[in-house]
Amino acid sequence: MAARKKIRERGEIAVKTVSYAVAALFIIVSVIPLIWMISSSMKDNISIYRFPPTWIPEMPRQVEVTLNYDGTDLAAAEDYELDAMKAIWFTWKKMQNEAIGELVVTGVKNGKKVYTAAMPSYKFTVGRPEIVPTQLFTDAMMRLKLAIIREREFTQFEWYEQAVPYESTLQLPEQLQELSAIVKQQMDDSNLIAGQVAAISEHKDWKRLFDNYFVLAQFANGTAGSYGFPHFLLNSVIVTAGSILSHLLIGGTAGFALAHLVRGKVGVGLTLFFVATIMIPEIAILVPLYLTMEKLNLVNTLWGIILPHTAWGVVIFLFKGFFEQLPGELMQAARIDGASEFRIYWRLIVPMSAPIFTVVSVMTFIAVWNEFLWPLVIARSPSVWTFTVALNDFQNRQSMGANVIMSSLVAATVPLMIIIISCQKLIERGVSFTGLKG
Repeated sequence: MAARKKIRERGEIAVKTVSYAVAALFIIVSVIPLIWMISSSMKDNISIYRFPPTWIPEMPRQVEVTLNYDGTDLAAAEDYELDAMKAIWFTWKKMQNEAIGELVVTGVKNGKKVYTAAMPSYKFTVGRPEIVPTQLFTDAMMRLKLAIIREREFTQFEWYEQAVPYESTLQLPEQLQELSAIVKQQMDDSNLIAGQVAAISEHKDWKRLFDNYFVLAQFANGTAGSYGFPHFLLNSVIVTAGSILSHLLIGGTAGFALAHLVRGKVGVGLTLFFVATIMIPEIAILVPLYLTMEKLNLVNTLWGIILPHTAWGVVIFLFKGFFEQLPGELMQAARIDGASEFRIYWRLIVPMSAPIFTVVSVMTFIAVWNEFLWPLVIARSPSVWTFTVALNDFQNRQSMGANVIMSSLVAATVPLMIIIISCQKLIERGVSFTGLKG
């Protein structure tokens, strides 16, 4: 028997070609900014603005400098530490636009090592607004800042009580790499450093690619205490989780009541009421909402951020649309067996409604996780800031570079991507049953 030929509709190939081309275009347009964000999160602040743009981050380099103190009158450990801090912070301030991953300074005298000081790039980024806020750099200023450097552990300083032999010949290589040459020039031109550059070298350090993420954990700000970025992420997690749970409990039960318990004009009126709340812009109720939270003494608390998200009209509408699609025969059979409406909901409806619960959870997560305006208004203290408010403050008051902002956006985007990718099938099933088709 001859093989049956497949019947093709006219223009079918053209439609498929255009469809796949448009889908591929949208994927590319969506992925390119994501790739650029991840790439920029591992760059220094200047590389982001280079033209033509570079997609692959430049590998940071560790620069090791040997300072020779022969002929100087330095003797006490504090004097050497002060000179090491001036060498590191002065040089880095002058070269803050270079891709230095870590600066290590070793002090030697009479052929023996007396100290080693080191500071990675993220420590400089965190300490720069406090230690060297301007280009003005003096000996007196560094003496005042030394206590802060010690307290905040910006720079590691190791003092050798008994000087150890130093094997270097204390000779500079004939051909310095470009970065090393700039470092040497800056230190030679400085009249603040007592030691003289005797040797210098550099090598690539891939671990420093992730220093922008360490900056997030180190940044601190606010009068109510010092909080790192993980604290603000935790606040966002608490607020988002509380909002999701309230939607699942309140929105789910309200949607079930509208779908199967409240009938007639009352049910229609309540449904229209919840739908009407969707049309009210957030900015219109901002002041009344704030005054309400103030009367409840919930200003500057996490509860004050969570409570306005406990029941959205759109959530109740979605639950109602899904529950109406469920077979009524099962509920009728449960009622005949003597089950209460509460038991029917928890033992019968909830197990069958995983798709809509997933849709509501993801929808709430996206909205609350990225929310900025309401947390900014209600949260006065850094202790209750969400990460969106913290990012705004960091950028305005700490002069955070674009590279650190990119790393914070990556840290905030990763949970969202994981949730959406892992719940994709349930989301598709849930939307198909809510009545929001097309």
